Amino acid sequence: MKLAGRARLRRAVALLGGLVVSSSLLPGPAQATPDAVPAVAPAAVAAAPCSAGYIALTFDDGPSKTQTPRLVQILKDRRVPATFFMVGSRVDSAPAAGRLVAREGFVVGNHTWSHPQLPSLSDGAVHKQLVDTGMAFRRARIPHSRLMRPPYGAIDARVRRDIAQVHLTPVLWTVDSRDWTGGTSGQIADRILRQLRPHQRNVVLQHDGINNSPNSVGAVPIVIRKARQRGFCFADLDDDARIHLPSARSIIPSLGSGAPGPGALFAPAGAQGAGRSAPSAPTAPSPRSKVRVAAFDPFFALR
Repeated sequence: MKLAGRARLRRAVALLGGLVVSSSLLPGPAQATPDAVPAVAPAAVAAAPCSAGYIALTFDDGPSKTQTPRLVQILKDRRVPATFFMVGSRVDSAPAAGRLVAREGFVVGNHTWSHPQLPSLSDGAVHKQLVDTGMAFRRARIPHSRLMRPPYGAIDARVRRDIAQVHLTPVLWTVDSRDWTGGTSGQIADRILRQLRPHQRNVVLQHDGINNSPNSVGAVPIVIRKARQRGFCFADLDDDARIHLPSARSIIPSLGSGAPGPGALFAPAGAQGAGRSAPSAPTAPSPRSKVRVAAFDPFFALR
């Protein structure tokens, strides 16, 4: 009996083994192989902050009662500095918009009183254009820098001497948005982005006080987003028209309480400005608050 039981057990084990082997030979569900896995493109990786260099955004022909506050909010929300070259007659007509620009820590520059071609004016008329704008800043209580931009970029050696006599520094641009010719926000942004050059001086010209300014202001968020993806950071201009590290910004202390401290508003997120080296690196931080608050006195300058 014991021998018969053992024989039956061996037959059962053999039968079970055969079933296992035969089942492994049956066709089953297709198994994924490495080649069968759908190819997934790797996600686009943004360049390291500031690895491509710096951009200085500049805006001419304001202030505008509607577009300048909108632009200031866009820049402030994105922690981007900029320089505003204001026309004196427009400062008189929209002083609150001009004060807003300075109060939020942006650089303010002189763009003459009435936007003329300066080389066509006499020396005295050039002086008056600049001095009258300085007086408009004073009436509106707008601290401003020593920067000025000649309308249309029109400047010659004589005009440069006239500008120097009132202790101002002329600033032109390297990237022209041509927003005054028209175009949608997307088209204006594309024009700007096509002209940006890594590790070179990128000073962008746009306008917040012309007919097409709504579209030009609308281009700013696009430019900021795509330029940052390419590794650019944003900076402003110092009083010698050099690109200036955002982390060294000085907020004007005389325009109300609660203003953020130096660099708090415009330091680029994720970027460590100090210690970076690049061919287009901005100038080293320098004290700015005294220079900007003690903006040029036209009476002193012309004595």
